[in-house]
Amino acid sequence: MDVLADILATTRFSGVLLAQLRSSRPDWGCGIDPLPTAGFHLVAEGVCWLRTDGRPPLRLVPGDVVLLPRGARHELLGAPDAAAVRYADLEAAHPPGRGGVVDLGGDGPVVRIVCGKFTYEGEAGQHPVLAALPELIHIPGLSADAELQGTVRLIAAETAAKRPGAQALATRLTDVLFVQVIRAWLERLEADGNGRGGEGVRGGEGAGEAGPSWLTALRDPRIGTALSLMHDEPQRPWTVEGLARAVTMSRPAFARQFKELVGSSPLAYLARLRIDRAARMLRDTDERVGDIAQAVGYTSEFAFSRAFSRQHGIAPGRYRRRAPAPLGV
Repeated sequence: MDVLADILATTRFSGVLLAQLRSSRPDWGCGIDPLPTAGFHLVAEGVCWLRTDGRPPLRLVPGDVVLLPRGARHELLGAPDAAAVRYADLEAAHPPGRGGVVDLGGDGPVVRIVCGKFTYEGEAGQHPVLAALPELIHIPGLSADAELQGTVRLIAAETAAKRPGAQALATRLTDVLFVQVIRAWLERLEADGNGRGGEGVRGGEGAGEAGPSWLTALRDPRIGTALSLMHDEPQRPWTVEGLARAVTMSRPAFARQFKELVGSSPLAYLARLRIDRAARMLRDTDERVGDIAQAVGYTSEFAFSRAFSRQHGIAPGRYRRRAPAPLGV
């Protein structure tokens, strides 16, 4: 099974276009407050700068994409030393026009930036993909593969168009953009071979660093296979020995390498996977709690309810009635 696709589907992960910034002034600056989820920017035209706490300003050119997985506060600028005005104040002074364009005016070279975020179901800051990423990922357009470059160009074109369905198409493409950015980041980690993203994926020193996580573990043939097996059949009574045998490793070596790469033990990862799958079933189906418990590998509804409450802080029945909405909407 495609582990990344499974997790994105389980959490109902999706992209949202928020606005476009357009300016022809050299001294503009936009301050963006922290978000409870990931934010992204795509440079459609012109040159600008991204400034974040603790890092030097990052120069962005057409085709560049930046992803801030945990929605860190940041600033978009016309010059590296420009002063920033909060986005809410800029929006009030320059009400968005068609396509959500906040036009700051001016008579110099045009800069246009497409801004958006990603929503998901679950607790703020706890998405399993976003939590596995560094604070900032920068994918320069010139180093991106042809598929990512094509998506960026299409989003840039559709957000500038006035054709029917342009906004809907651009919004759908943000989901594609996210997966392609993650691929690019993982591929650079693989190319570097040392757990750090190179200049092609960083926005300042350390922005491409990655600690142990299931996401980086996907690069390992055996541990990645074990993750796929668990996602494909979480209801199976997996044991560490059984998983090790399935990927042709000794039990001690498998357990040690899994913990080193993923950051948790195999059975701890499996337990969380089962509860996440159960939460999706509670949201999306009318199946009885006992049937859901069996479907994800629990032989006792009581044991399932205890495990679910321990992870979510609420019993399965109450979780279903609460029907959580996606974050940030």
